[in-house]
Amino acid sequence: MKMFTFKRGGIHPPEKKMMSEHQTITSLPLPEIVHVNLGQHLGKPAKPVVSPKQTVSIGERIGEADGFISAHLHSPVSGTVMKIQDELSAVGVIMKTIVIDVDSDKTEVEEQKFLKKEPIDFENADSKTLIENIRDAGVVGLGGATFPTHVKLSPPPDKPIDRIIINGAECEPYLTADHQLMLEKAPEIIKGIRIIQKILNVDNTVIGIESNKPDAAKTLTKAIADSGYRGISVCILKTKYPQGGEKQLIKAITGREVPSGKLPFDVGVLVHNVGTVYSIYEAVCLEKPLIDRITTLTGFVNTPGNFKIKIGTTFNHALIHGAGGTPNEEEVCSIINGGPMMGKSVRNLNVAVMKGTSGILLFSRKDFFYKPEGPCIRCGRCVDACPMGLMPTVIAMNSQYQVSDQLQDAMDCIECGSCSYVCPTSRDLVHWIRIGKILYRNAQRRS
Repeated sequence: MKMFTFKRGGIHPPEKKMMSEHQTITSLPLPEIVHVNLGQHLGKPAKPVVSPKQTVSIGERIGEADGFISAHLHSPVSGTVMKIQDELSAVGVIMKTIVIDVDSDKTEVEEQKFLKKEPIDFENADSKTLIENIRDAGVVGLGGATFPTHVKLSPPPDKPIDRIIINGAECEPYLTADHQLMLEKAPEIIKGIRIIQKILNVDNTVIGIESNKPDAAKTLTKAIADSGYRGISVCILKTKYPQGGEKQLIKAITGREVPSGKLPFDVGVLVHNVGTVYSIYEAVCLEKPLIDRITTLTGFVNTPGNFKIKIGTTFNHALIHGAGGTPNEEEVCSIINGGPMMGKSVRNLNVAVMKGTSGILLFSRKDFFYKPEGPCIRCGRCVDACPMGLMPTVIAMNSQYQVSDQLQDAMDCIECGSCSYVCPTSRDLVHWIRIGKILYRNAQRRS
């Protein structure tokens, strides 16, 4: 069987997926309090439209999109707004947060309106109506970028789309939420794809799945056949990191290369994660806003698995009531929001699950290796590993010495972490490249 992949760079870190792989998606018990950050998406944070002491129902809008690149926010529970305050988020940024006291009985009753709803027939709806439904539901990209989906589905008129790619690669080590979602919700994912096809008037769609998930490929292939929809196929990708990167996925499947500074629609392609596609299905067919997501809880925990978690649930509640806690709290030395390659380290377990939280990963002292950053030895391993064809060590040095006019290449970095992973002297190259992006943007504003 032919397998597709990108040609330049990439690495093969240990997958470490066996801990949570094939664990059935389980809904977590409701927490007593949820902390809903207003900056759940790329772009401008939502504006709060509720006030303290106000009663809210599950699915009610509590945050209004503030601009074109922004997204609505909805209450994941029924209860009472306690306060609106600044809190540290799971992405390491202080942001306005709506704190809600949960009424569990009312939440369970009112949630039935989504669970019992007969799916709406979307085939007769026009694209404008479908996009409005997605916008109203606050759907954003669940693959990590959290870009507002209604904006992504509205490409400029002069940038026609002729190919849709659905990202089912899930190439990050440890994470298995997308894999399990494809196994359990294949028919719904196919309907979500059909909705995207109707919006864009494109019937050429490819679902990219890595070769380490043959059961997902088989399940989706059957769901496509059962649906009767045309123009949807499954493509097997070589297991390689970062195969799920947007530009790498496009190169592997279509052979097209997104130019520097350009976006996928510049080469006629639109990419969506399978989790996003499922949320599109729920938004259109069930009129359900994005109030929960599937997240992998794994690593140094008692019972790793994949869980349906309400947005705003604290990491601590999720780990205790989902993964059974950790064998030894004193041995936990690192908490990651996301996967080990591109995820963000968090200070403690009091931060809340966000729309972009694909995983919660705990490392013990035994499994987490930290070495002091050493000097560059000019070995070139980072250059060989970079899937974007960059020179990470040069960019990092220019960042360290604040050579702002030499940092344009930093903007092409996808922050996959391949360079840092292969560096023999443990240079934190991604950290310096992120700083380089900030320095370059600031220099551009001043010029």
